[in-house]
Amino acid sequence: MKSLKLSISFCLALFMALGLADISNAQDEVRAEAVELYNEAQELAGNNQFGDAIAMYREALTISREHSGLSDITELIEERLPRVYASRASSAYREYQSARTMESVNSAIEYFKASRDAAQEFGDAQVEQQATNAIPQLYYIRGILNFRAENFDASMADLDEAIELNANYAAAYYQKGIVQKQIDPEDIEAFMYWYDRAIEIAENVNDTRTLNSARSGARDELIFRAVNIAEERRFNRAIELLNMVENYDASSYEAHYRLSEIHNERGNWSSAESAARRSLELHTGGAADKAKMYFELGTALKGQGRVEEACSAFENARYGNFTDPANHELQFELRCEGHSPTGN
Repeated sequence: MKSLKLSISFCLALFMALGLADISNAQDEVRAEAVELYNEAQELAGNNQFGDAIAMYREALTISREHSGLSDITELIEERLPRVYASRASSAYREYQSARTMESVNSAIEYFKASRDAAQEFGDAQVEQQATNAIPQLYYIRGILNFRAENFDASMADLDEAIELNANYAAAYYQKGIVQKQIDPEDIEAFMYWYDRAIEIAENVNDTRTLNSARSGARDELIFRAVNIAEERRFNRAIELLNMVENYDASSYEAHYRLSEIHNERGNWSSAESAARRSLELHTGGAADKAKMYFELGTALKGQGRVEEACSAFENARYGNFTDPANHELQFELRCEGHSPTGN
């Protein structure tokens, strides 16, 4: 009986040993499979075959997560995967920089979104921040491409998305103003609203480049519109727009010059004189550049009967295209004493 018990115990021990050996062998096989997949994924990533590499990493991850003894492989993959997603996204952006096509920027947006999602999945704050910063910029870029293709509604949608993702994106607000101007050129207040928002945001975030662009863009647009409106003899509206220029560029000599033109056209000689003198004060160029301003000053002074001062102003206006008109005023209109009809 004792011998039988010993035999049974020996058999049980043998079966257990064999079972443990089988388990150990199975674990070794699983580990070998996971390691092989990981190494293949590494090689693919090194060859910039990011899509295939990601699929291979995830296959290895699935295996390692199913076996508690492979936690070291799981950690390696979870650390590596977000960076592969990021590398794929960066590669797509470089492709866009080379191609500058809608297709390439769409790919960059898609891959940076995937990079952000992977970073959130695996807890990689650095990769997540990189993607979060890049995505609104890519929507802005796509907005520019759509604008150039005259897809204005699509451009607006892209810029809205950029602002939704980054409310302090001053350049996107400025570009919305440019797009809005194309959508409805007559609605000055509509596109000026976006210029104003761009200026406000740019000041808050110290974006000097966008701030200067928005201010100069608003200034130039107001002057351009005012000149066209004045040609239609809508003088009050033109003056209103020119007076707004002060809000964007207090040193704009052109705005004051245009005001002097309008006031002279309307016979408001005193106002024309003030505007012309202010334009001369603000202008930093040479005498030839100031000829048009001196001509308007001379016209305003002539209208007030201040002949001697008008003669002096027209003398200073005798440059370039203003030479003949100024000589005419000096010789035939005012008959200025000592005038010789020559130009500079």
